Amino acid sequence: MKKLATFLLATTILALFIIGCSKPSTPEQVQGLGKEEAAQIAAAAVRQYYHVSVDTADREITLEDPAKLIDAATGEPIYKGVPVHALLRGEPKSGDISGYHAIIEPKTKQLLSLSIDVIGKDGEKATKTIAEAELEKAAADFVRSQNLLATANFQLIRTSEPTDNDLKRYFYYSDGHNAIAIGVDTALKQVVTFTYD
Repeated sequence: MKKLATFLLATTILALFIIGCSKPSTPEQVQGLGKEEAAQIAAAAVRQYYHVSVDTADREITLEDPAKLIDAATGEPIYKGVPVHALLRGEPKSGDISGYHAIIEPKTKQLLSLSIDVIGKDGEKATKTIAEAELEKAAADFVRSQNLLATANFQLIRTSEPTDNDLKRYFYYSDGHNAIAIGVDTALKQVVTFTYD
C-alpha cells in the first residue's frame, strides 16, 4: 500500500511538471466566440475597411480572454470584447500585412477595434518631416469613406502627442453620440487601426 501511494504521488508530480513545462495554448473559444470564426470576422473587416485581401490559412490565430486581462488600477477588464490576433507564419515582404488584430463583441459579433501591421519598404521608419495636417486628413478621410460615425459632422477632439519614435499617431473623433480613435502609420501615411470608444 505504501509503494502504491509513493508511486501515485511520484506520477502526479511528474504529470504536473510536464503540464507546467508545456507551451501555454490559446483557447479555441472565448465567451462563445470560436478562434476560426473570430479570425474570419477580422479578415472580412480588413477586406472591408482596408481593401486588402488576407487569408487565415497561413496565419497563427490566437484569442485572448478579456476576463484575464484586468486593469490593475481599476480591477476592470481592459477590453470590452474578445481580442483576436492573426500573425503571418512566414517571413513578411514589403507591403505584406504581417498581422491583423481585432476586438469583437462575442454576442453580437460586432467589430469594436481593428488594426493591421503593414511592412514598409526596408523597414522604413517614421520621420519628423511628415506634416500633421496630412496625417489628420488621412484619418478624417478614412472616417468619412468608411462611415464610421453616424453623421458627417464629426469633430476632431484630440490627437496623440508626437514623439521622435512614433510609428503611429492617433486622432480622436466624435459625432456627439459615438467616439472613435484612428491610428495613422506615420511612414506609410495610411490608417492602420481604429477603435470605438
